[in-house]
Amino acid sequence: MEERLLRRKDVQKIVPISTATIYNKIKALRFPKQIKNGGTACWKMSEIQEYIEKGEEYVHQKLLKQKELEKVS
Repeated sequence: MEERLLRRKDVQKIVPISTATIYNKIKALRFPKQIKNGGTACWKMSEIQEYIEKGEEYVHQKLLKQKELEKVS
């Protein structure tokens, strides 16, 4: 199944937080990072669903682990 991509306004319909809060949480590794799709910032639907279902702390721990793995490789 193909991953659905969401634009910021669609993310904000699902997770009602401001644009500034989204980007501050991304910087703090507390919200899924956006990807570029043809120069447009998009988020993977699966990652937004995970954020909603498992919570911000779960996403934070996952992103911390990913960052550590990136440092090693």
